[in-house]
Amino acid sequence: MANDAMSATDATRAPQQARSRATRRALLAAAGERFAVQGFHGTALAELVGNGAPTKGALYFHFSSKHAVAEALVAAMSESWDRVLPAVRRVAGDPLEALVLLTDAVIVRLDDPIVRGAGRVLRDRVVASPTLSEVSAWWRGQAEELLVEAQEAGLLRDEADPVWVAGEVVAGFAGRATMSDGWCGDTPLWDLVNDFWAGFLPLISTPAWAQRWAARPWRHRRPPVGVGPRDVDDLEIHAVGTSH
Repeated sequence: MANDAMSATDATRAPQQARSRATRRALLAAAGERFAVQGFHGTALAELVGNGAPTKGALYFHFSSKHAVAEALVAAMSESWDRVLPAVRRVAGDPLEALVLLTDAVIVRLDDPIVRGAGRVLRDRVVASPTLSEVSAWWRGQAEELLVEAQEAGLLRDEADPVWVAGEVVAGFAGRATMSDGWCGDTPLWDLVNDFWAGFLPLISTPAWAQRWAARPWRHRRPPVGVGPRDVDDLEIHAVGTSH
């Protein structure tokens, strides 16, 4: 009887916990949208609800202050990213493909309101750590890790130093992200980065790898799903297809 009562209690708690997580995530998404547009310092705590977001009471239940919301945005951004690289590794055929898929995830994450809000929190220097430079260093470190693996697998040209290449990938992406934000008309960041890959990958990879890559329909690969904290429960990375 006691076990039956415990099972019934657990069954009741599960949907309640799921609703609580969903509410918290919705609050963070709404706050992220506000911070991204108005900045942390230009947004009042009361402005973090509305437009379909949960109530002010729910906000105060989950977060004690505006600063707590900012910290939660940054934590959600970091925690969700920890799930992306392992998912990329599971589907990529080799480390260079993994590098492309990892960058795909970064592109898609920029549409997540929690990530956009967390990015503005970092730019406004609201939290002590991580800093923007630390976040950039994490991504660069992961890119370098994949490039070292590519070098060990004989996929890189002899002159392609993984440290230098990783820096160029991050810098090239950052520049194109800035360009897509109003500098290049309606050209999506996805297309700008594909143009980068088209020119850059043949410069760093062996001719054999570049030839195999060019024969695959890599420009038509599907964007990843669930790589941002708002939808991370639906995480799905798609490998590049093969030509027929």
